[in-house]
Amino acid sequence: MSLIHSLKWSFLAELVSKAISPVVFIVLARLLSPEDFGVMAAALMVIAFSQVFWEAGMGAALIQRQTDVKEAANAAFWINIGLGCIIAAALYVASESIASVFFQDPRVATVLQVMTLLVMLGAVSSVHTALLQKEMSFKKLFWIRFVTVSLPGIASIPLALNGMGYWALVVGALVGQVAQVLMLWYLSQWRPTWGFNAMVAKEMAQFGAWVGASGLLAWFYMWADSLIVGMYLGSHELGLYRMGNLFAMMIFAVLLGSIAPVLYSHLSRMGQNRQRLRNAIERVIKLIIMVSIPTGLIIYSLSDQIGAVLFGEKWEGVGFVLGVMALVHGFAWIVGMNGNVYRAMGKPSYETMVMAGSLVVYLGVYIYAINLSFESFVWARFVLVFGALALHFYVLNKVISVAILPIIRYLIFISVSVYFIISGTRWFLESYVDDSLNSLIVGGVLNIFLVGAFIYFIERKRLIPEITNLIKRRGL
Repeated sequence: MSLIHSLKWSFLAELVSKAISPVVFIVLARLLSPEDFGVMAAALMVIAFSQVFWEAGMGAALIQRQTDVKEAANAAFWINIGLGCIIAAALYVASESIASVFFQDPRVATVLQVMTLLVMLGAVSSVHTALLQKEMSFKKLFWIRFVTVSLPGIASIPLALNGMGYWALVVGALVGQVAQVLMLWYLSQWRPTWGFNAMVAKEMAQFGAWVGASGLLAWFYMWADSLIVGMYLGSHELGLYRMGNLFAMMIFAVLLGSIAPVLYSHLSRMGQNRQRLRNAIERVIKLIIMVSIPTGLIIYSLSDQIGAVLFGEKWEGVGFVLGVMALVHGFAWIVGMNGNVYRAMGKPSYETMVMAGSLVVYLGVYIYAINLSFESFVWARFVLVFGALALHFYVLNKVISVAILPIIRYLIFISVSVYFIISGTRWFLESYVDDSLNSLIVGGVLNIFLVGAFIYFIERKRLIPEITNLIKRRGL
């Protein structure tokens, strides 16, 4: 399957899933409280932490591998099953201690015990997902995503209407995961066999160990902020923070999330051809800047209206979190594809070292900021992004000689230009529009039109023709 055809289906999968998810979350936010979402978020972060260990980087190792694929898939499957059983049992036994020590909320223990089922469901289907990605069968993955994103909402909303609280979210998550397993096994032709090649398993484990280490560090980047909010401030603030952050992530996932799985599969075929890798990633970074920075700034400028209109009074404060986290994700996405480059080169250790180098700083700043105030903590998340950008750019330059200065100049130019555009729109709204709903509609339309026209004007002879030619050539 061609790159562009794969991108089309990957984008459709992200678009449909991420278009459905925000709608479901908004409906559930109207029915449930921040505390309900806080309890669910606490259990989810523990389950996500466990995935690093039972998945052990096998999916990425399988996609990257070019020889003995069937043997590698079988080894990955049984490794995941074995680790999944051990970790699910350990989580069930330790659930009460985890809830008491980290969250001071006994409700988390019961939810966590039930959600250990997610570990086993994930373990029996992760290899099928990796193989479909490796084969670039994103049309099949589209239908899987469509069904498994739709079903949780169908299950959760009626339960929430009947007063089930956070259990509505738990049931929805389980229904979605069961549907995903069934569809993956139905659409994938691969089936496991008893036993596996020990040599292939060792090679997979060596590659997967670095990916798993990066995954562990990625968990800290993804969840450590929520963990600290939950530990220091409780379930209510955790719910506010998680909802604002997650909503911002969903928006960027719609726009950019489809690139990652296709890009990794495509780059893996380039192997050690650094010239091709360099050309590909330079174009991808500029494309991401062109999309992510305007998106983050527009959401930030309208965050108060978004919070008031979509979430309502009981979610007071979510607009502030949403706005700042939109800026965080807008800048973070610029280097969001770097890990795919390193793994495609067969050097996942690069990503691990980069992430480990900044993790201590992140955790120290988190703990310092949370003791000042919730608002200080959220702004600290934004400030930290720039240190991460500098480190990622440095390593990318050293690894494959990407020219960083032109990228930085382009980033500054786009950021400053879009900031002035949305500042003008904001002045207009404050002067002539009072109602939050009208302000959101008018501001959104104006910003998208003006920023879109600006991007088209400056890129009509540069990046846009490159993208057009890319589509015509059906490859990077």
